[in-house]
Amino acid sequence: MSMIRFFRSAPAMVRPTFALAVLAGLCSCTPPSRPPPEEGVIDVDIRNIAFIPKEVTIKVGERVRWTNLESLPILHTSTSGAPGAEDGIWDSGLLSPGESFTTEPFPEVGEFVYFCVTHRMRPSMVNAKVIVEP
Repeated sequence: MSMIRFFRSAPAMVRPTFALAVLAGLCSCTPPSRPPPEEGVIDVDIRNIAFIPKEVTIKVGERVRWTNLESLPILHTSTSGAPGAEDGIWDSGLLSPGESFTTEPFPEVGEFVYFCVTHRMRPSMVNAKVIVEP
């Protein structure tokens, strides 16, 4: 008997439970993990719709890598600037769970703010900062 036929023939009270069981099976995949550490690369996790940590301090010549570690199919970006005022220094594009984006080495001292384009209204996803020290 096919799953669809089983679902249609199941009593009305069983259907929601069956649907939840199927959904749970689809979502029970192993959550993504961070790539292995690299020298001169500082990691920022994106999980629970937040940049973690929200502020990182690096040295000139180091890079930052963002990894989407969401356990659900939530897309994120790391985009330099502020919502409506992107500055074009970097833009990861959309990152699916398990995907990463790494900047080029930061060539100068400064503070660089960034945000997630898809979650620009969430406080945890705007005004994040990369601080570059000598």
